[in-house]
Formats: sequence, structure tokens, C-alpha cells
Amino acid sequence: MSNLSKPGHTPTVPGSYVLLLVDVVSRWHFSMETLLEGSPIDPDRLLRSDCRIELPRFAALVKRAVELTGEPGLGYHLGLQMKVSYHGLIGQAAMVAQTMGEAVEILREFFHLQSSILSVTVERDGDQVALVFEETHPQYPLGRVGIQFLLLGFATMGETLTGQPVRGEGRARFSRPPYFDRYQHLLPGKVRFNQPFNGLVFPAEMMDRPLVMADPIAARLAREQCKQELNRLAGESSIARLVRDLAFDEVQGFATLEEVAAKLHMSPRTLQRRLGEERITYRDLVEHIRRDKALRLVSAGSHSVGQVADLLGYGDVTNFSRAFRRWTGESPRGYRRQQQFSERD
Repeated sequence: MSNLSKPGHTPTVPGSYVLLLVDVVSRWHFSMETLLEGSPIDPDRLLRSDCRIELPRFAALVKRAVELTGEPGLGYHLGLQMKVSYHGLIGQAAMVAQTMGEAVEILREFFHLQSSILSVTVERDGDQVALVFEETHPQYPLGRVGIQFLLLGFATMGETLTGQPVRGEGRARFSRPPYFDRYQHLLPGKVRFNQPFNGLVFPAEMMDRPLVMADPIAARLAREQCKQELNRLAGESSIARLVRDLAFDEVQGFATLEEVAAKLHMSPRTLQRRLGEERITYRDLVEHIRRDKALRLVSAGSHSVGQVADLLGYGDVTNFSRAFRRWTGESPRGYRRQQQFSERD
């Protein structure tokens, strides 16, 4: 069974996420049969390593779980119970990596082998690193519970991998939920809401932390297995997602369509046609990347507006400010002031 989304296909999550949900709900004394009542999901299929569940079906199960338990903060319960082993090949590769940085790189490079709901990017800014989760299918939003689950889940796995507490902050696009105070003491760090991205921000030195199960030979073998699986499934992958990964480099900036086509070993015309089959253009993808990175960089405040404009390939600040106002309804400086004000609250 393929676990990468084909053009027009619905994103998926691993079947192990459903088993995790079952385990959490059982603490309120609800059985798997009760949770899955009315769902087409076959319980026996969940035990298969290649089981993938379409995101809308998983979201429906999460909604039912919240209704059964009466617990709107269920995402935090799920995140606290997240295990590296739930992620198949990439989990195995991450566990035996040498350092946290290597494990994060495996996550960034291969996460879509396990789930097609999001892409992971790593951004360095001075002495901090941001692990950014971008939803790959905006028409299928993860929702508040899903984001809570992922943010806390990846922080929990980081602590398991290193055997040390994780220091840093969570960033969430949604507003602070009314029940958040009940969970704040369980979280490894502060959470900022109404942010321009969903992700984790932590000290860069944590990337050098050794992992408790580091094994160089096992790591090479596991990474090679991940590459083989990626090559096997690449023909079924969304071309837009591949192009998005290749379109921007933190040092070189944006690549041209011709440069991206060369990296994919196809002609520019073929690349344009493949993107057209997914109802998107290269220009649209560049626009999406610029918007996402502009919001994060302006919000962070570590670059001047002019520097952000240069980094994102704008000829002058005026053109960048015009585009930023089109995206947000505000000027870059106004948006930065608003973000700084919200962080003080």
C-alpha cells in the first residue's frame, strides 16, 4: 500500500496513531469497539506496518474521542504518549542516529514515508533552531487537537531519544484554548499562541546532544532502508511537494523552474505539465513559500524588513511590503509590533 499522497489523493496518517488514540481513550473506560463504532476502519488492519488511515477518518475518530471523554485537551494526552517506535522505518533510523541533529534531519527528509499530512522544515537563526510543521493539504486542516498532539508528541520523542529534558518553546497558529492552564505544568516549555507557524523552537546546542541508543552501523543500515523505500514510492509522490522542497535554499535563495526541473531529471515543460495536473503552478508554489517564510522572519524580529526582502528575492522593500500587505492586511512593521505585543500577553 502506498503511503505517499498521489495528486488529488487524501492525506494519511499511520495506523499506529489510531492505536494510540484507542489506548488514551481506554483510560476513560471506553473500548476500541466503542471508539470505532460506525467507522469503516478494520481493527485487524491497524496492526499492519503499512496501514495508513485517511486524515478525515482519523479526524472523525478524534472528534468522537473528544465527545466520548468530554476532554477538549485530548491532543495533550496523545502527545504525552507519543513513541518513536510508532513511526516505522524512520522511527528506527532516528533512534540509532548519533545526535539529535541527525535524528531531526531523518525526520525532515523521510517523514512523508510515514504520513502525508505535513512537511517538516528546519530553520536556524543564530543560536536557535525552529522545527516547522507545514500542513501539506490546507483543505484538510489538522485542527487544534491535531496540532497539540504533534507539537507535544515530537517534544516527548526528543526527550526519549536523548534521555534529557527538552528545553524550548512551542508555537501554535491558533489562539490560547480556555483549558490550556490545566495542561501547562505538563509541557516541557512555554507555548506561544497566534503565531505565524506551528512548530518547536529550541537552542541550537540541543542538535549536538548524543542519543541514548546511538549505533553508527545500525544508523547507516536504517537510513539506507529509508532511501530505498523513498525511491520505491517517489513515482507516486506529489510533484508539488517535491518541487517545494527544492525551490528554496536558505543560502542560495529561490531556484528557477529550469533549475528545479534539472534536479528532478525532467524538462521544464514536463515539470510544468506535472504541476498543472495538480492544479498549481511554479509561481504559485514560490508565492506560498515566500508568504510562509516572510511571516516567520518578520515575526522573529532577528532580520530587518530590508534583509527579509533581500532573502526572499524582492528587488526592493516597497515591493515586499506591498506583497506582505496583500497576505496579511498589514505592513511588515505593523505585523511585527502585533506579534511582539501578543507575546507579552
